[in-house]
Amino acid sequence: MASSPLHYLLPLLLICSNPLQQPTSASPSFHLNFAGGEDNRHLPVMRHRRSKIFHPSTGLCVMRSTIADPLNLGPCSKSDSWQYTPQQFLMITGTYFCLEPVGLGDPVRLAIICESRWAFASESESEGGTTTHLTTELGDGRKVCLDADADGTLVANSCNQGLNLGVDSQWFKLVTTVNNSQG
Repeated sequence: MASSPLHYLLPLLLICSNPLQQPTSASPSFHLNFAGGEDNRHLPVMRHRRSKIFHPSTGLCVMRSTIADPLNLGPCSKSDSWQYTPQQFLMITGTYFCLEPVGLGDPVRLAIICESRWAFASESESEGGTTTHLTTELGDGRKVCLDADADGTLVANSCNQGLNLGVDSQWFKLVTTVNNSQG
């Protein structure tokens, strides 16, 4: 019986891992399981956590086309993984791209110079859930919220006030998903 090339990677994974390091919610965690089945039982299944910027009122997630294009809402299955850094930057995982507002009412874009610190502003709802807005300040000090316009383009708008707004286009959440990939 021929062994898989992945069989030789296990010692390398053990040597390179730090058993004293505790995983954090911001760092990806990998779990190695062995898949069942007749043809692929020797192949590991990697499970890793990915954070998505989720828009509850549409059920869609933040997506990018190119660095030059505005960000849009789209299927979460095709969305990038995002990380919220200790410096309060929202960055696409594994890149230097961060979420940056251009101006009030303008589309939000990706940049490689991160100047905007994003905060999650939550308010309680009477129905037991919470509304979460992503807020930041423009260069002139005005506070703006991440918003989705009618066609799903992300823009920086003045923050909506009050809880009696019904479904709010400014509600966003950072949600964690687990993806399986077979090696």
